[in-house]
Amino acid sequence: MTLRRLLLNVLPLIFLAGCGFAPVYAPAGGGTPTSQLGQVYVAVIPDRSGQELRQALQVRLEGSGAPSAKNYTLKIFYGISAAGIGIDPSTDVTFMRYQGQANWQLLSAVPGTPPLASGLASVQDGYSVIVNQYFYQALETDALYQRMADNLADQIVVRLAAYFRAKDKVAQK
Repeated sequence: MTLRRLLLNVLPLIFLAGCGFAPVYAPAGGGTPTSQLGQVYVAVIPDRSGQELRQALQVRLEGSGAPSAKNYTLKIFYGISAAGIGIDPSTDVTFMRYQGQANWQLLSAVPGTPPLASGLASVQDGYSVIVNQYFYQALETDALYQRMADNLADQIVVRLAAYFRAKDKVAQK
């Protein structure tokens, strides 16, 4: 039984290593992407939801390390749309769906250079509406905006880490 368990745990790792899989945060020649992520300045994003996204990105990019020089700027165009998709016979909305999209560009600190990387991160979320419970709706909307910001920040940071990882591989060759 122990040999079987060992094979089940080790065999997938051998196959992953054979196909070139390497964890994003594993060291590469020029350091880890984490050190380069700390060099990204997140430009100001308008509105309260944009501030939440910016703060979530700053926490993920800077980590717990010492502040480093900012060699890159991350520009984000962020928007949220909402739609009432559950409607009961009395025409009251019973479910709200929110969609958030963040178009991002990674720019060099050197002015006039083209974007180094860009992408689109998107997320959907929603909540059930309890009619005439305005305080509940306000709290739920605030929590929803924070969840969306956290999810989008995770997506963007993973893509930035992949960019820096690929850049390191090219520099090693």
